[in-house]
Amino acid sequence: MARTKLNHDSYQIGWICPLEVEQIAAMEMLDEEHEPLEQPSADHNVYSLGSINGHNVVIAGLYQTGNCSAAVVVTQMRMTFPKLKFGLLVGIGGGVPVETDEGLVRLGHVVVSKPTGEHSGTVQYDHGKALEGRFERTGALAPPPATLLSAAQALAVHRARTDEDPVWANIQRIQAQRRRLRRYKFPGISEDYLYQPSYIHQTAGLSCEEGGCHAEQRIERLADEDDESYIVVHRGNIASGELVLKNAGLRDLLAHQHRVLCFEMEAAGVLADFPCLVIRGISDYCDSHKNDRWHGYAAAAAAAYARQLFFHLPVEAVPK
Repeated sequence: MARTKLNHDSYQIGWICPLEVEQIAAMEMLDEEHEPLEQPSADHNVYSLGSINGHNVVIAGLYQTGNCSAAVVVTQMRMTFPKLKFGLLVGIGGGVPVETDEGLVRLGHVVVSKPTGEHSGTVQYDHGKALEGRFERTGALAPPPATLLSAAQALAVHRARTDEDPVWANIQRIQAQRRRLRRYKFPGISEDYLYQPSYIHQTAGLSCEEGGCHAEQRIERLADEDDESYIVVHRGNIASGELVLKNAGLRDLLAHQHRVLCFEMEAAGVLADFPCLVIRGISDYCDSHKNDRWHGYAAAAAAAYARQLFFHLPVEAVPK
C-alpha cells in the first residue's frame, strides 16, 4: 500500500523517544506511517513520520541517552522541520514510591510532567553551584506548553468519566504475542518488588531471585484496587539529570527536596529550547535492584498515554 508523502512544513509535533524499546512502542501508536523526507546533510537524525487522529508527528530516537544528545537531536529536528511547535518526550523512567492523589507510584504506571509547587514540572537536579558544605541548584526549565497541559487535563477528565480506559486500549495495539514484541507484555503485579531503601542488591549481574535478595526485605504494599486494564497516571514534577540513579537513599533525599515523582535523563536537554511535555512509564524504583523486566511494558504505557493526548488537542493547535 502506498504511503502518504507530505512536506516538512506539515509536521508540528515532535515525539522524542531515547531508547529503541520506546521508539518501537511509539511506531505502534501511529494511525498511518508516512514516506520519509529528504534532510540537510548536517542533520544526522533518523526520523519516522506519521499521523495520529489527523495530527502529523515526527518521531526521533537518540544516538545515546542523556541531556546533551537530546539537545543535539532536538536542534537538528527543528532545523529540518521548521514548523514544529512543541514536543512529547516519551519513554521509561525511575519512579519514586510515594503516594499521590492517584495512589502509590508503582511499576507500569505513567508519570506526566505538570507544574507543581515552585517547579515547572521538570527539575534539573544536578545543575547548580557547589558551595561550602552544600549544593545550590540553579536555573529553571520551561513548563510544558499550555496546549499540552490542557490536553492532559482533558484526558484526565475523560478517563474519569468512562468505564473503559482508552490508554489501556492503546497498549493493546502492540501485539505482545508476537515473538519480537514479547517484551511489551504486562509482567504482572507479582513482579513489582520494592525493597527497603537501605537494602542493597546482593549480586551484580543477577536478578534479585537468582542473586539471593531476601524477600523479607521487600516493602509490603496493598494491591491496587484497579485491575491491569486501567493505567494509573500521576501528574507532577519530574527530575532530570545526567546519571543513572541506582541509589534509593539518594532517590528519597532528592525526591523530598524537589517534590518529584520520577527520575529520567533527557528532559533538561530537550526543554532547553523546545516546549515539551514529559511522559515516563515507570520501569524501576531508582535503586540497586533495578533491571530490564518492566522496560517494555513501561514504554508501552507511556506511548499509549501519549497517543491518547492527540485526541484532546485543539484542532487549531495542529492544522491538518
